[in-house]
Amino acid sequence: YQRRVHGDSWEKLHVLPEHDLVVSGIDWSPVHNKIVSCSHDRNAFVWTYDSASSKWMPALVILRIDRAALDVKWSLDGMRFAVTSGAKCAPVCTYEETNDWWVSKHLKKKFKSTVLCCAFHPHNGQLLATGSSDFKCRVYSTFDSVVDAAPDAGYFGKPLEFGEAYCELSAHGWVTSLAWSPSGNTLCFAGHDSSLHIASFSAEAAGGVIPHQVIRFRELPLTCLTFVSEKAIVGAGHDFNPLVFTCSSGAGDWTFLDKLEKKKEEAVKESSSGFAASRALFQNKTTRGQEAKSEGDSLWTTHEGTVSDICLHSPGKISTSALDGKVVVWDLPQLHISMASLGI
Repeated sequence: YQRRVHGDSWEKLHVLPEHDLVVSGIDWSPVHNKIVSCSHDRNAFVWTYDSASSKWMPALVILRIDRAALDVKWSLDGMRFAVTSGAKCAPVCTYEETNDWWVSKHLKKKFKSTVLCCAFHPHNGQLLATGSSDFKCRVYSTFDSVVDAAPDAGYFGKPLEFGEAYCELSAHGWVTSLAWSPSGNTLCFAGHDSSLHIASFSAEAAGGVIPHQVIRFRELPLTCLTFVSEKAIVGAGHDFNPLVFTCSSGAGDWTFLDKLEKKKEEAVKESSSGFAASRALFQNKTTRGQEAKSEGDSLWTTHEGTVSDICLHSPGKISTSALDGKVVVWDLPQLHISMASLGI
């Protein structure tokens, strides 16, 4: 889609039609302007724009999985991408120029169930974080001698071979989403038990215990996460309302700050008698089959379905998309959230 020059409407430019089932993941690499998509049909495609024909042309990806592909992410350098799947593995794909296709090597060790999500380190394509329905978040080595000049383990110190896990962190539910901080020193992941986990990495902690904080909240579980800054995380999911978590500058502890939306109190209460009450009763009977309208009949949140994705739009702004078909841009200063508390 492309935004029209005049007005706020968008026009559809291209349709990428190769998949047969639900498209479960998509990511766009800014390095070489390629789009990668994956689907429940167990396939993935890398799309390259051909200016001569004004079309996006697909390149074959050899995934070698027998279950649905669920999520896909590019590395920062655009040299590889990772796909999660229901086959208890995560294929990591690199380009093979001789055959003009993308071939995969599988991360298999330690997975006991479906791999739900993944994210590459923001500065090191040899580190991949994965979240699985076996209640584990793991960081793997994706070193490949074909695309990497030398092994780089970052703050983990000693490099490992491809497919070996640098660390494993536990949750008490499916790990449904994860995200790295801009510096790559902090990794957060969401548990399906309505929890947020924050792990801090440093060279001092290499080979030892990784500091790991857990925040539990009353709202429904999160399905997507993003760092607004080094000191702030925004997550959203089944509660339709994004949540903000911040880190104190002193002790470094993370806490729940606020929701992006708050319910507005009705300025004027509806009349409980007379003509207005009679009309409201008739409308409820015809549209809902109810004698009276209850408070929970309508939603007060902007989103009316599970929030499926969230990303940083610009400093102080984030965007969310949900199963209700809406894409919403949130301007945090206008929501009375202090930029100082977000570390911006």
